[in-house]
Amino acid sequence: MASRAAVPLIALVLLAIPAATFAVSPVLWTLETFEDFEKGKPDGAAVAAGGELILAPALRPLKIAALEQTSEPFLWSQTVDGKGTLYIGGGNGGRIYRVPRGAAGSLYYETGDLAVHALAVDKSDVLYAATSPQGKIYRITGEAKGEVFYAPEDRYIWALAFSPKGELYAATGERGIIYKIPAKGKADVFFDSEEFHVVSLTFDQGGNLLAGTDGKGLLYRIAPDGRATVLYDSRLREVNAVVVDPKGVIYAAAIGQEGEISVPPPPQPQPPGPERETPPTSNRPVPPPVVIPGIESGTTATVTVTASAAGPPSGVSSLPRSEVYRIDPDGTVTTLWSSQSEVVYSLALDPSGRPVAGTGEPGRVRVLVGAQQSTLLAKLPESQVTSLISGQGQQMFAASSNVGRVYMLDPATGETGTYLSPTCDAQTISKWGRISWRASVPTGARVEVASRTGNSSIPDSTWSDWSSIYTNPDGSAVSSPSARFLQWRARLARPGGGASPSLLAVSVAYLPSNLPPILKRISVEPPGIVRERLPYAAEPDAQELAFTGIRVNPDTGALTSQPPQLSEKRIFVRGMRALDWDAEDPNGDVLSFDLAFKSESESSWKPLAKALRDSYFGFDSTQLPDGLYRVRVDATDAPSNPAGQAKTASQTSDPFLVDNTPPTVQVTARKAGKDMMVEASATDTLGPIARAEYSLDAGRFVPVAPIDGVSDSRAESYSFSLVSLRAGEHTVIVKVTDLLGNTGAGKATFTSD
Repeated sequence: MASRAAVPLIALVLLAIPAATFAVSPVLWTLETFEDFEKGKPDGAAVAAGGELILAPALRPLKIAALEQTSEPFLWSQTVDGKGTLYIGGGNGGRIYRVPRGAAGSLYYETGDLAVHALAVDKSDVLYAATSPQGKIYRITGEAKGEVFYAPEDRYIWALAFSPKGELYAATGERGIIYKIPAKGKADVFFDSEEFHVVSLTFDQGGNLLAGTDGKGLLYRIAPDGRATVLYDSRLREVNAVVVDPKGVIYAAAIGQEGEISVPPPPQPQPPGPERETPPTSNRPVPPPVVIPGIESGTTATVTVTASAAGPPSGVSSLPRSEVYRIDPDGTVTTLWSSQSEVVYSLALDPSGRPVAGTGEPGRVRVLVGAQQSTLLAKLPESQVTSLISGQGQQMFAASSNVGRVYMLDPATGETGTYLSPTCDAQTISKWGRISWRASVPTGARVEVASRTGNSSIPDSTWSDWSSIYTNPDGSAVSSPSARFLQWRARLARPGGGASPSLLAVSVAYLPSNLPPILKRISVEPPGIVRERLPYAAEPDAQELAFTGIRVNPDTGALTSQPPQLSEKRIFVRGMRALDWDAEDPNGDVLSFDLAFKSESESSWKPLAKALRDSYFGFDSTQLPDGLYRVRVDATDAPSNPAGQAKTASQTSDPFLVDNTPPTVQVTARKAGKDMMVEASATDTLGPIARAEYSLDAGRFVPVAPIDGVSDSRAESYSFSLVSLRAGEHTVIVKVTDLLGNTGAGKATFTSD
């Protein structure tokens, strides 16, 4: 299609495709799925698997003054005795804390080691504690009263379990041995695995020992006589937790990237201590000791937790993948839950026999209710939930790390709970419309919603105060001031003994401000290179054909504001010049482009093209005098906005050379003995000259170098000899091409003897 500007120009505008007009239209931000609500912060509220907010079991921090004073970073293990007394084992200090039922907790015993990774109580409520990296088992009979019960050669004791007959079993690391310990100072190798670490233990209803390993991620079932079978071979590296429900169903958690190999550090000196017992061992070599994150490096070590016995390999920065498996009594294995970002550190059973997972990061407590379905009971301020255990009655205890805290999940549903939504980022200062919600509210229960706004991504003191409570679930005008970010808060309440309300969805409408387009780049194609569009286009997305007067939960990135590109190829057309540019609109508006040009010696811009929809333009430069030029692209979102509300942006290209004049070539030939010497000179107005070739008597053109050896200036001279010529008339043509592809030629005719 041709168009004319202030000077005669033949412009080639390649086909553009119309696109749906977005304009600045209202946006509806809605939270209504489990994934939506999970991004917020519940406090006394739970995110149910079906995607609704309900009141959660009350989460109460336990008062342990000694724990608060020591600022214990890690709590690795818990156990509960027959009286309901809770014991907690930690690190870096290797301390054990005791919390009697209904009373405050206190420091109970100090092992002198760095970490207490396992706790267990026998039928007489005597406490046993396993430590690392000194690898000792303590028998503790009272406050500050304990003794070393067994000290194997292995430095790491990861798990303890009592059999139904009251026999103590210990899972160790470095050689992957499980010991049976019948009495003080005596032990037998019950099972010698082919792994370096056995990290989890429990017994099933048939008295078989279940053991999870680190390395190949195996779950063993070991009969009382020591014969073992692999119950499941996980695709992940470590089976770090295992529990069995009353029906005999096994739940096991696994972590670690597929194919990940533990890389142990160099050996470290053995800590001083009493002489250690030497049980029967295998002949396998002992691997180097492993790192316990945040422990072996000292009490001021970085507080980074991993559930891997051997620690993450060097260079791995992302959280490992984790999965939870369900293994039915008939041996059928299904993946109950998995995550690419969340790590399961602990497993327990709730009073109903459902598996509960403690995860990070951040610390979460989830009830697993079905395939890839969970109810988020609590999101803790700490980074990881490293231990979960059921107490007497309906109680459950959660111990966290980074920092160490202990919580009790009360079986009774709380009477109130709050939920803070994730912040809505409108990308620009916006006018807030109406807020509405869907809820099920039994008699006497309440759901109260309020909002606040601000211009920082994380709410701080610069944000507005919380609004008054909105009363109409069908829609109330948001009273918070215009801003870029909005957050809403829901408060759920029920009367004593009454049913919990449930919040199903919350929506907020807003109108973003119109922002100017963004021009990122202007590129000038090489001379003669243009794009030829093929005679077919991509089929438009069905969504582009639909009415889009209001957008729902848009992505946070810039919206596509340009038409889809046709299939194309690059071709050469002498004299053509082409430009392309990158442009986008923060509001997703359709853009229109005007082009103007001027030479470097001129001050005023002249129109080149108007109302382009494509970000590409080609024109015939032979209509222009030779020289340096620039092109300015003016973008506007006027096609998507009412008159007077459009925004614009401009960007100017780098200077580019228009040169359509070929070089001039002078050729002479003279005799040089029996041969002919050809001399040529070439000049170009703008140059530089790129190459020269000659042809004798219409033969093939042969490249020839300039006398100075380099083609790099507007004037070049050439000299070459023609030998072994036949007698008669000859014609030599010298063809010279400049850098922009213009070609000039000269010739000389002579007679050879």
